Amino acid sequence: MSKFCGHCGTSLADNATFCPSCGAPVDNQGMPQQQFNQPQQFGQPAFQQAGAMGAPKAGMSKNAKLAIIIAAGVVVVGLIVWLIIALLGGGYEKPVKNYIKALEKQDYDLYCEALTPEGSGLAALASSKPSASSFQNKVKNMISKYGEDYKISYKVVEKEKMDSSQTLNLVDGGYKLKLEFTITGSKKEATVTKNVTVLKSEGKWYLTSAISL
Repeated sequence: MSKFCGHCGTSLADNATFCPSCGAPVDNQGMPQQQFNQPQQFGQPAFQQAGAMGAPKAGMSKNAKLAIIIAAGVVVVGLIVWLIIALLGGGYEKPVKNYIKALEKQDYDLYCEALTPEGSGLAALASSKPSASSFQNKVKNMISKYGEDYKISYKVVEKEKMDSSQTLNLVDGGYKLKLEFTITGSKKEATVTKNVTVLKSEGKWYLTSAISL
């Protein structure tokens, strides 16, 4: 029985090991002549034949699409939470950060922003707005202790949430904090621990009093 090349259909000798036409190995490829009575589509591009055989098409799986959607949703939620925090005062640590920045930059307005404003419900729980002279004295004291190049960092050691009986229902909430401050400068370096109270009123957080460093 005659053999034919399984790649190009060329007639092969019984003892042929390679197709003389296309060079394909003959092992396990020889086939009876009657099989070539079926219409063959030789010469078609490989991708067309694969398509005719129902080969899977390339594309993103449903699981991959779902993972992308979930990841995008997490990012959007995170941005929304960050925006809400920013609009509502930036969290209970914001007045502490503003206080430190005010001392480092010698910014009286930012210093006052960190402390409880007068004329609000917080006035009954906190000291009044500091004078400009008291702020300048505090800056001079920092320079005298640590040098003009002083920098301040801190970490929260303890945090205790205040209940309504402690805030007299005058504010939205509050925390009693134990903070560890580290001050470094050309003159010296020191670490001090301070108890600080922060209160929230009308979406903003404030220190109840100035911090002595």
